[in-house]
Amino acid sequence: MQTCMNTKIMKTLKTPIPLWIFLTVFILSSCSIKPAINALHMLPKVSAPTPTPQAASWQEVGVYTESHSIMTAGFLDAQHIATGGVIGEMAYSSDGAATWLKTDSAADCRYGIEIVSPEVIWTCGGATHVRKSVDGGKTWQVLAAFGNPRTIANPCHSMSFLDENIGWLANSDLFGSTVDGGATWVMRDLPEQVEKIATIDTYLPGEGYLLDKNGGLYFTQDDGRHWREAGHLQPYLIKMSPSAYQLAAMRFSDAEHGLVVVSSGNSTKAGPIMAFHTSDGGVTWASEIVPVPTGPVYLSREGNFLTVISAVNQVTLLRYGE
Repeated sequence: MQTCMNTKIMKTLKTPIPLWIFLTVFILSSCSIKPAINALHMLPKVSAPTPTPQAASWQEVGVYTESHSIMTAGFLDAQHIATGGVIGEMAYSSDGAATWLKTDSAADCRYGIEIVSPEVIWTCGGATHVRKSVDGGKTWQVLAAFGNPRTIANPCHSMSFLDENIGWLANSDLFGSTVDGGATWVMRDLPEQVEKIATIDTYLPGEGYLLDKNGGLYFTQDDGRHWREAGHLQPYLIKMSPSAYQLAAMRFSDAEHGLVVVSSGNSTKAGPIMAFHTSDGGVTWASEIVPVPTGPVYLSREGNFLTVISAVNQVTLLRYGE
């Protein structure tokens, strides 16, 4: 099996971004779908807004390490975390990252993850490979391919699932849904205005939101058959560069109340992670800076835990409190 770089370096590296961006080039050399060079600049280019003070705040829960190169990671709560890496490497912890169960999902590199419960975990990535575990990461089911292996250009990086059967998948160009546990995917056209997908979220069967790289927010009630523009992250003028990684995460509790988290910066200078809150379905937004180094992000299903990949084999967990 091809390895992306010296194993000892991968295990000991704690260097923060942007050096990590440079090392990402070596990690991606093991993956079958290699994004365009500008996609290797993991961080989006963002015009940083002036934050609006929030009553609640983000508090760091802890910083944790795992021996493999982490390309996607998500905490369900303070105890349960799943990570994915190069050539299908997976790891799972149920004790706050004190100990790890390491497995192989027999897949291409992992860029997207969704941890629905302590038992149900979904993951996606390169080569159209989608996997699911229903036993807390012990075993991984091979699911239907997401996209056409002959034509797909970008790996899947964004997932949102309600349970082990119903949910959504996306890469930068494709959106799909399933109601049969990933046995089949129904692919839908994107809203006409959308150039690239940043992230997605479904909170009820068939209902949810899509965020594009320009900060546009789109709403559907029929699994993407029809979309309407719901709002925009204005006046913040968010514009993200293409990336294989999940640099934006979004959770809505209903049609009105939502949270979006975006990594900012560019290929040479890391900016802040920004959080945006709405209580009117994306018409208006309040914002804040999240006190954590920039990196790929994941929001728990309830939106109260934020996971950030803060170094090659390191994640930082934050909790949002009222």
